[in-house]
Amino acid sequence: MKTQRFAHAALFVLALLVLASCSGRLDATIRNDLSARIALRLDIPETLSARVRQIGGMSPTASLFDVKKLKEEFSGRKSIFLVDVSSPGADALTSVIWVPDVQAFTADSSLVPGGMIELKRLPASGSVPPQRELAVSITRGNAAAAFSLFPGIDRDLMDSLSPPALESDPISAEEYRMNLEKVIIGKKAMPAFDACALELTITAPKTILSS
Repeated sequence: MKTQRFAHAALFVLALLVLASCSGRLDATIRNDLSARIALRLDIPETLSARVRQIGGMSPTASLFDVKKLKEEFSGRKSIFLVDVSSPGADALTSVIWVPDVQAFTADSSLVPGGMIELKRLPASGSVPPQRELAVSITRGNAAAAFSLFPGIDRDLMDSLSPPALESDPISAEEYRMNLEKVIIGKKAMPAFDACALELTITAPKTILSS
C-alpha cells in the first residue's frame, strides 16, 4: 500500500482568497483515484464588507459575489468543475468544486503556471513506503498568473489592495501593514481584518505523514 503525503497549505492555493478580506472554511477530500471534492464557504465580516464595496466601487447593497459570473468562467474548464455555487447572503459564498484527476489538473497549463502546483511520486526509502506529495510554490514570478485559477476575483479590488506579491517594486510587510491601516482598510476595520482566516480541513485516502 502506498502512503500519501499532502501539504496542508497546498490544495489549489485557495487560501489566496483571504486577500479579499475573507473568513472561511475549506473542506477537501482526495480519493484513491486522485479525484478531489472541495467544499468552500467564504464570509466577509460586516465591518469589512462596507469597505470592500467602497474599494470595489460597488453599490452599498450589492452582493460581493457574482454567482452568474463564476458559473460562466468555470464553464469552459476541463480539469476542474463547479458542481454547485450560491450566495446565501450579500456577504457570503458557498461552493462545491470537483477535480476528476488531480494529476491532470496540476498539468493543465491553461490554469496552473508551471511548477506552482505539483503532484509527485516519491520512491520507497528504507522502511518508508512509496508516497505522493502535493506541493505548492507561489513566487513573485508566478503570483500574478495564479489569478487564472480563481474565477471571479475582482482585478480592480486586488489592484486596490495592492498585495506586495503582485507589485513589481514591493514594499516590506511593515510598510504594507501601515498602508492597510491608514489607506486601504482603515484603522477601524483592522481588528476585523486581522481576525480573518481560512480554516482548512483535508482528508486523504491514506495517512498524511507531514504537512
